[in-house]
Amino acid sequence: MPETQPRAEDAVRRPLDGVVIVETSSFLTGPFAAMMLSDLGADVIKVEPPGGDGFRKFGHNRDGFGASWTNANRGKRSVVIDLKTAEGVARLKGLLAGADVLVENWRPRVAASLGLGQDVLAELNPRLVRLSINGFGDTGALANAPAFDSLIQGRTGIVAAEGRNGKPAVTPFNMVDKVTGVFGAQAILAALLEREKTGRGAHVKLPMLDVMGYFNFPDMYQHRTFEGDTSAWKPPASQVLETSDGHVVISPANGAQMSKTLNAIERPEWKEEFKQMRDPVAMAEEFFRRVGEVVKTRNTAFWLERFESLDVPAAPVFSLDDYLNDAQVSHNGVFEYVASPVGPIRTARYPATFDDRRFAARFGPPAIGEHDREIGAL
Repeated sequence: MPETQPRAEDAVRRPLDGVVIVETSSFLTGPFAAMMLSDLGADVIKVEPPGGDGFRKFGHNRDGFGASWTNANRGKRSVVIDLKTAEGVARLKGLLAGADVLVENWRPRVAASLGLGQDVLAELNPRLVRLSINGFGDTGALANAPAFDSLIQGRTGIVAAEGRNGKPAVTPFNMVDKVTGVFGAQAILAALLEREKTGRGAHVKLPMLDVMGYFNFPDMYQHRTFEGDTSAWKPPASQVLETSDGHVVISPANGAQMSKTLNAIERPEWKEEFKQMRDPVAMAEEFFRRVGEVVKTRNTAFWLERFESLDVPAAPVFSLDDYLNDAQVSHNGVFEYVASPVGPIRTARYPATFDDRRFAARFGPPAIGEHDREIGAL
């Protein structure tokens, strides 16, 4: 297999140049967090068990490289360490002694059972930031319960809220895992900044259950924000409208935009009636219902052109491939190919730019233990 090597473009300065991260995690939460930090310049060393990370071959794959695993583990170096042996634990300690960050998503008490408890790690390397991702926290009745994306969705109201017509539904594409990864990366950056003030690395605990409470609360829990509010939860009105040959999405966010929408569908006489409605939720439902009845009479191209001409916030309903091929996406340079052990792979660059510096994927995902020799027992 060809080795994964940094590209010439990787010479661009990145914010986390010189930061060393050791990642022992699997599935998506920890790997996604570490991958983002790799995009920002960190040297991420992925520690895999003999035979490789069990998530490597999961789902759609090519020659043993699962696409989801590939997308969350590019830009990393791989070493194989058997943590079931004293030699393996000693080798990991050697890596951690010179690292800035440890990312793990073991169940609570696994670290201690391996001889890698927080007291041990703090003594080994007082400046080491330790991120521990788990499902429910390290105490309580659910501390050792299995935690996967769909299970957390079920326990945090997402499955119930996403349902329609009385049928609950899981939001696809591992939303909880990815959101947790983003919070993990954010927490690591905060801990590294705090270390500059204190000289010591913090132990950061990140339960997925807590993450989704924080993430969902601003809008999903509007009806439980004010003390004593027991209002019934109502699903938001659908902003996806059927046309004669497909669908469009509209998003009028204020009175002026709603007025423009009514002008666009040639129903200005409805404006006064909507102004008189005192319940904003009921008004929105009725607004989208009526607008939808009109929109279904003409085709998608007509409405997109019409809405654009009258400054109504609207968008087409793209497929995944439509998005990949969109002119604005191409203009923004969102995607590009990098080399990997299984041939070129499409990657998405880090979305923020720093003084117009773009941080594309540095290199592809590693083969199992590809960097054992060069990393050694740093």
